[in-house]
Amino acid sequence: MPYTFISSLIFSFLLSVPLLALDVPPLSGRIVDLAHLLPSDVAASLSSELEEHERKTGNQVVVLTLPSLEGESLEEYSHRVATTWKLGQKGTDNGVLLLIVPGERRVRIEAGYGLEGVLTDARSAQIIRHEIVPRFRAGDFAGGVTAGAKAIMGTIEGSYVAPQAQPRRAPSNGAVESLFIAILIGAFVGGALMGGRLKALGGIVSGVLSFLIALPTGLVMAVIAAVLGILGALVMTLLSSGVRSGRGRTGWDGGWGGGFGGGGGISSSDTFSGGGGDFGGGGASGRW
Repeated sequence: MPYTFISSLIFSFLLSVPLLALDVPPLSGRIVDLAHLLPSDVAASLSSELEEHERKTGNQVVVLTLPSLEGESLEEYSHRVATTWKLGQKGTDNGVLLLIVPGERRVRIEAGYGLEGVLTDARSAQIIRHEIVPRFRAGDFAGGVTAGAKAIMGTIEGSYVAPQAQPRRAPSNGAVESLFIAILIGAFVGGALMGGRLKALGGIVSGVLSFLIALPTGLVMAVIAAVLGILGALVMTLLSSGVRSGRGRTGWDGGWGGGFGGGGGISSSDTFSGGGGDFGGGGASGRW
């Protein structure tokens, strides 16, 4: 009986312990490139910039690339690495981890407690979306890692400005007015003609009138006006015949893909280590 009880306790304990947890690699430098994404010259140059940033601001920004998470959660593993390495200074908690996992096409920025007010979740997401992911999709991993790290440092220093989305150009007033007039004339003239026996001629006349009226606004607007004029005439005909018609809406969806290539290795420094900083889970994640 005692033997059975002890065996049950041991079994329950083993079930509660993650036996296959992914190890946290040693903090060998400001860039730990286990996925071999960075050529040696790029890694050396970026490591120097990270070192200079730390010298000026006291903040520790570290890059880790990993081939795969081996089934672990990106957020949980990123937090475990950052807290194990203790990036940033004790009391100020000003450390940042940029984690890239090409095997799962995942990326995360993990910000320490002391930087969450500057390197906010929203700003971290912007950096991932605008600086890192587009380059990764194009296969430029070295460029994406470098741009992301520089944007993180620039955000902390107050020099980084996220690119703004380009607003869509609205058509000129003249183009809008011409298009509106073309649609009206196409619909009413075509509809009137189609009300009689010259239905085919009505459609043709409607399209020609729409095209001639809209022509000064450009070829594209003219073609649109002509098509809409013919459609307007067709609708008028259907309505006059007592036939009900409906219209639907179509949409589009997109995707992306890509791979990853080899490069340098692990950037190391005999004297580099974390300073005792702590993390609370702030940051953002993305995929490409």
